[in-house]
Amino acid sequence: MTSRSASTVPQSLSPVTVEIIYTGGTFGMVDHGAGLRPRRGLGGEIADAVAQFERTNGIAVRFDYTELEQVIDSSDAGTGTARLIAEQVRSAIAHRRPDGVLVVHGTDTMAYVGARMAFELHDLDVPVVLTGAQIPLGQPGSDAGSNLALALNHIAAHTVAGTFIAFGRSLHPAVRASKRACDDYDGFATVREFTPPPTPPRLPESRPRADSPPVGLFTVFPGMHPNLLDAALRHYRGGLVLECYGAGTLPMHGDATAAAVRAATTRGTPVVVITHCDSGAVDLDRYQPGRALRAAGAIGGCDLTREAALAKLAYLVDLGMSGSGLRRWMTTNLLGELSNHPATQPIPNHSQN
Repeated sequence: MTSRSASTVPQSLSPVTVEIIYTGGTFGMVDHGAGLRPRRGLGGEIADAVAQFERTNGIAVRFDYTELEQVIDSSDAGTGTARLIAEQVRSAIAHRRPDGVLVVHGTDTMAYVGARMAFELHDLDVPVVLTGAQIPLGQPGSDAGSNLALALNHIAAHTVAGTFIAFGRSLHPAVRASKRACDDYDGFATVREFTPPPTPPRLPESRPRADSPPVGLFTVFPGMHPNLLDAALRHYRGGLVLECYGAGTLPMHGDATAAAVRAATTRGTPVVVITHCDSGAVDLDRYQPGRALRAAGAIGGCDLTREAALAKLAYLVDLGMSGSGLRRWMTTNLLGELSNHPATQPIPNHSQN
C-alpha cells in the first residue's frame, strides 16, 4: 500500500520530503479481546499525525507512505526482515530522493533490525530513522505521535546520514542502541559511546547474499552445559555471537567448552565473544577462560553491543567473508559500532579475502 500527502502548512521554503514505511509493531496495534496485534491500513492515521506535527512545529512535510506486504509483531522478525526493509528504503530513495526515511517498527527487535540496517545502508547520504511506540496510536497516553514527531524533527534538521532510533526524548545511533524498558516512554538507551571512525569506511559494493548459513546469539549462564553451546554452534553454522561474563569468561567444564568452540572454528564457524556488561570491553588475555577461547579460535568482540555484534557478524558472513578477513573486519570500527582504535582501516572488497 502506498499513498502520498502534501503539506497543509504554508511555507516559503520547500517542504521536507520524507518516506514513511510502516512495518507493524505496537505503534499501530489493536486489541479485539485476544491481546494486541498488528493491523494494516494505517495511512490515514499517519497522515493525521504528520499534520499535527506540521501545525505544532511550523514545518511543511511532503511524504510518501508505504506498508510492508505483511505487517508484523516485531517479535516475529526473522533473519531477512532487516534486509527486506533495507531494500524498500533503497528503492524509495532511488525513485523519490526524500530528505530522509522514517521506518515505523516494533520496539522488541528495533535495535537488532536497526543495527543490521545500519550496515546494509552504510552508503546512503540521507538519514534513516526507526521509531515506534510503547502504547498504540490513538490510545490514552500513547507515545506514537511524539515519537513520530521526534523522528520527523531529526530528518527536518538535515542532520548527518546514518541509521538511528528516535524514541522518547532521545535519538540513538542504531549500532549503539538497546531496548532497556518495556514500561517507560524512554524505552531505549545508547549503551555505548558512539565514536564513528575518523575516515568513512570503504565497505564492499556487492550486496549481501540471502542464502548464507544462519548466524545466532548465545548467552552464557551459571550451570550452562557445554552440550547446549555445542548444539548452538552446530545449528548456527554461519557464526555465533557468544555473550559472556565480564571481560570474556564462561563455565569451562574442564576442556569441554573450549573443545566445542575449537570444533566449530575448525569447521569454519566464526565465534565472536562479547560481554553482557554495559561498559568495558572483552579482553581474552585477562583470564584463563578467555585465553582458552582465544586459543580455540574465538574472536574478541571488543565493546560491541549484542545487537550490533549479531548484525555485523551476519552482514560480513552474508558478504562471503571468512577466516582472517572476517576476524580483521569484525574488530575494525566501521560505523561507530566499536570504540575507535588506532589501526582502524577501510574494509576491502570481500573478493580479496
